[in-house]
Amino acid sequence: MITTYIIIGIVIALAVLLCFALAIASFSFENYYDKLKKIQQCRNTYGITTLQYVTEINNRYFDKRLKLTRCREFYDHYSTNIIALSDKTMSSNSLASLAIVSHELGHARQDYEGNKLKKNWRMKKAGRICGLFFMPLMIAGAILSLLQVFNVLKDILFLIIGLSCLGLGVLIFIYAIILKYKEIKIEKEASDYAIEFLSEILTQPELDLCKDLLNSARLTYWASLLKTLLSWTFLAPKDNMFK
Repeated sequence: MITTYIIIGIVIALAVLLCFALAIASFSFENYYDKLKKIQQCRNTYGITTLQYVTEINNRYFDKRLKLTRCREFYDHYSTNIIALSDKTMSSNSLASLAIVSHELGHARQDYEGNKLKKNWRMKKAGRICGLFFMPLMIAGAILSLLQVFNVLKDILFLIIGLSCLGLGVLIFIYAIILKYKEIKIEKEASDYAIEFLSEILTQPELDLCKDLLNSARLTYWASLLKTLLSWTFLAPKDNMFK
């Protein structure tokens, strides 16, 4: 009887924990988009457009090495020595645009000062290949193990193969978690660099709004980590482990 109560207690505790984690993940994305919408309406008092700002930072910190190119709206990003911005972002003077672009410039600074971005990209590329085998390994491992345990398959070799498949699947999952955590650290550093850039032109109240937005953006990466951790439960929305 006591054992039954213990098992029930553990199940309830796990259910509560899962619900709490899912609530945090959902809140982080909603919180970010709410803050983004809010400061999109705020114009910087310095009177600089995003394009002028990027040009100024490029001249001062990167010796004009960064190339500026156009991209679709909402696809602003950094890739090796390239800052891609939409026409709307380039002409904007909102605090939201400056904060987002400053974060991408933070990635450019990481790339300029070391190879952590390139190393992370290579690890994610390897992870995407490994990720293709995650579900097949877990399914095959579970089926082979169960069939051997219930004596459908008599040879112990099937159990060994099944457990090996499960073990490889778990290793891929752990690799995904490690990469997510490393990505969070990289994103934090990029945001720290962004604040350094922004502190040169913004007032303290404006800077505080940008800090708040960048901090809420970082929470979405923690939410992505939670979604990866909970993906096996099928309670979290499907999330690519290595995106």
